[in-house]
Amino acid sequence: MDIPGPCKHAITMDHLLQIKQLISNQLRTGCSITYTFIERKHLSVVCYVKAALPRVLELVNVHFRYVRGSGSAQSVVSLQNLILNIYSQHCVPSLNEELEEDPVAFETQYKESPVQALQRVEEVLSLYLHLITSINTPVNWTCEQEYSSSDPPTVTQLTTSTEAAVGLFGQDPQGSSGADFYRLGFIVVTICGGFLVLLTAYCLLERKRLQRQLDRTRKSSDWGLQVVENYEIQEEVYQMTDHRKQFDVHLSTAF
Repeated sequence: MDIPGPCKHAITMDHLLQIKQLISNQLRTGCSITYTFIERKHLSVVCYVKAALPRVLELVNVHFRYVRGSGSAQSVVSLQNLILNIYSQHCVPSLNEELEEDPVAFETQYKESPVQALQRVEEVLSLYLHLITSINTPVNWTCEQEYSSSDPPTVTQLTTSTEAAVGLFGQDPQGSSGADFYRLGFIVVTICGGFLVLLTAYCLLERKRLQRQLDRTRKSSDWGLQVVENYEIQEEVYQMTDHRKQFDVHLSTAF
């Protein structure tokens, strides 16, 4: 299918800037929205854009409503008109169910913030802008073959590998995790118990050391008191001796 003249200018960088502005106006935390979108997987750019554009229009119509006249409301209206104009100008053909063009195998339900949802919209429109501005040859929008094929079931392969591992080792991975948890708990308890024993022994030794110091201090104090008492007794003896000598002198003088 040829790219009509109006399709070359149907989308511009101004549209992408409006989406970026809309993203910057969203809250970074708080609410989340649930919506259905296309997961690209192995789809080509052409078939991914063709499958995702209807989901882009549905997303902005349902989840992005603002007060009329506000900047965010104007950005949403511009985005809606852009997609409707793409379809009205036949820039991208609608999905043809008669040709089994049904990308239902690539539809995924997301529960994300509005910012993440708008980033998906930005990715789709950026791919479309690059597609129509980088080539001059007709675009083949036939995608029934890509939509009918799907990736290998990776979940099934992982399940099979897990079952094979269980059969090989004869153990349940969840049971092994539980045993590891209890083993780790036992090690932690053992280490804590050993540390407690060491701490108790240290406290006992420290207590004995302090008791010995206290005993030595008491003995030193008792010895000091004894020395003082002996000194005082000697002083009293000396004084009594002096008094006696003086008394004898007085007696001898008197007679």
